[in-house]
Amino acid sequence: MKRLPDKIRAGFTLIELALIVVLLAILASIAIPRIGLGTMGKVQAETAARQFSDYLKLTRSLAITHASSNSNGYKAVLSGPFTSYSVINAATSEVVKGPIDIPEGVTCSGNSEFHFTPLGQLQGSGTLTLQFTKSGDTMVVSVTPIGRITVQ
Repeated sequence: MKRLPDKIRAGFTLIELALIVVLLAILASIAIPRIGLGTMGKVQAETAARQFSDYLKLTRSLAITHASSNSNGYKAVLSGPFTSYSVINAATSEVVKGPIDIPEGVTCSGNSEFHFTPLGQLQGSGTLTLQFTKSGDTMVVSVTPIGRITVQ
C-alpha cells in the first residue's frame, strides 16, 4: 500500500467532525437556556413599557390633531387591576383604541389615567408614571406636564 504525502492527509475525518458538532450542540443546549432566562423578564417588561409609551404618543397626537373639534382632548386609561388600557376620546368617552392587554406576568403600578389636552400637555400638574415589572426587572414610563414621554 502506498503512503500518501502529508499534504494530502492533513484534515479531519467525517467522524471527527461529527463528534465535534455533537459536543458543540450539547454545550449550546446547556448554555443557551441559562443565558436567556436571566434576561427574559427585562425584555418583557421593556416591551410592555415601550408599547404603552407608543400608545401614549398616539393619545397625545390625537389630542393635538383634533384640537379644533375636541376641546377636552384624549386620554389613556388603565382598566381593572392594571391588566389592560384603552385610548379614549375625553369629549365623547368613545374608545378609540383598545383594550390593549398588558402581557401576562408583567405587573403594573402607578397612575391609571394619562389625560392630554389639545395642546399636548398633561391635564393637571406633576409628572405621571407607570412601572412595568417582570422577574424583578422594572421599566418606568413617565410623562412630564408638558407632555414629554420617556421610558427608563
